[in-house]
Amino acid sequence: MPTLPASVEDTYHAVRILETILPLSEAEVNGVKRHPKLKDFLGRKEDKEAWSLRTAYEYLHLCGFCSFQPDTAWLTQFIKARLDGAPPLVDRYYLTRIGREFSQVSPSDGGSMSSADEGCDWGTAEDLFMLLYIHEGVAGPLYSTRDELVQWLQACQTPDGGFGGRPGTTSFIENTHWCLEALALLGSAPLFSDWAQDFILRCKKRGGGFARKSGGAPFLYATWHAVAGLALLRPAAEAA
Repeated sequence: MPTLPASVEDTYHAVRILETILPLSEAEVNGVKRHPKLKDFLGRKEDKEAWSLRTAYEYLHLCGFCSFQPDTAWLTQFIKARLDGAPPLVDRYYLTRIGREFSQVSPSDGGSMSSADEGCDWGTAEDLFMLLYIHEGVAGPLYSTRDELVQWLQACQTPDGGFGGRPGTTSFIENTHWCLEALALLGSAPLFSDWAQDFILRCKKRGGGFARKSGGAPFLYATWHAVAGLALLRPAAEAA
């Protein structure tokens, strides 16, 4: 929100929103890329050793966005420390994303995590999306068929059009995004795409941001999930 101090997470979400709505935001994207204060912000970040892998990934995305060179010594040490033991699913997911998306990270620093077979249990749509990303949309390592996973995700859609974290739970904007991402990785879509779009649009606030659910307060992270969800629904709308 405008009155809150800047954070890596909020900056990442703001940039991702602008990137997702290109070409409408082309002028704004170019302006933010060239703005010297963004690089100053990235260069002043401290206590990086205490970050989560999610924050590290978001930081690296921002560095790539504005062509800022991160501290490679810190990055190598940071990744190696997170590879000790058996990382939880969320760490495996971000290790995989870092390894795939950033050329300065070698496969031994995280890129090979996509081949890991351990820890394929999942209970929520976000868990399922992360596992599908790690395994590049292949259902086999999850001990399920593609059709079973598609049916489970489609069953997460509620009568209000949004998606819960699992079938029979309350819909929220982030769960809707994760379900749409997972379905896209499986080459599928919601049973009721128009309902999903209506749910997301009902989360929009008068000022332009989105809330987690209709009637809530707008936040950058909710707005990012909303625009990402709408982008995933666009092909279905165009096909219709």
